[in-house]
Amino acid sequence: MSKNKITIITEDPSLAAKVLKEGGIVLFPTETVYGIGADSRNLSSCLEIYKIKNRPADNPLIVHLGNPALIPDIGEVPESARVLIRQYMPGPLSLVLKKVDKSVFSTGLTTIAVRVPSHPKTLEMLSYFGGPVSAPSANLSGQPSITRLDDAISEFDGLVDLILKGPDPEIGLESTVADFSVSPPKLLRPGYFGWEELRKYVHDLEDYTELKEGESPSSPGVKYKHYAPKAKVTFTESQTPDRESAAIGIGLSRGWKFALDLRNNDEYMKNLYSFFRDCDRLGISKIYCFPPANSLGKEALLNRILKAQES
Repeated sequence: MSKNKITIITEDPSLAAKVLKEGGIVLFPTETVYGIGADSRNLSSCLEIYKIKNRPADNPLIVHLGNPALIPDIGEVPESARVLIRQYMPGPLSLVLKKVDKSVFSTGLTTIAVRVPSHPKTLEMLSYFGGPVSAPSANLSGQPSITRLDDAISEFDGLVDLILKGPDPEIGLESTVADFSVSPPKLLRPGYFGWEELRKYVHDLEDYTELKEGESPSSPGVKYKHYAPKAKVTFTESQTPDRESAAIGIGLSRGWKFALDLRNNDEYMKNLYSFFRDCDRLGISKIYCFPPANSLGKEALLNRILKAQES
């Protein structure tokens, strides 16, 4: 898609809300990654997101709201989901619910994924807007999500109507997604919160499994190859340093062409996608990803690395 738009770059969330009300496309930071959003009730604007990202037509968007109290207006909320809403929202959690607002875009599904981000600048934008904003992660389809403003501007200046500036995402990986449109509920995508964490509050929550052939996704990030740089990604537990390759992990040895040695899973999550993007800029052809620590975020890191590794 040609970069022929004049893109406003601003720190003003009220201006971002105005652009959304006028049918524009806004790129904004969340606590997880940057998102690219439109008015959920404006069909043509939602469809424009698919054109900008070159996104498969059956890959749904997540509705972003400014307050957890608005969720029942969009989807049917069972009591078990209310427990997670009280515990984790605003925050990096998305819930798939049976849709009750037929005016909200959902790729023809009878379900809808909703979340309330905790990023203060985006919460202000959503509050000014006053309604649902449908948004996937801000990246060209299949590529690593964006976690830095400079990458957002480089990739989307000229493609969107406005880029909202604010603190960069703190987490660095997309939200956890749990499906409460089915019984028992099921984890669809691990994020900062994994299955074991959510099971503390929803004891019958099933762990995630890959989609079967021909099955339609009810959430982003569960069907297609995702999060992948141009470089070949290999998950490994033991690898001799390769002076022509890159590596990311906790407690790395020296000798790599480009490496990021991290202290914990929080650092791993925050830096994974930006590391992928830096490797592509450096022309590196192979990336080795080492195992995360056995702590919060492990499931999400393994999920994203293995998705990026898929051929």
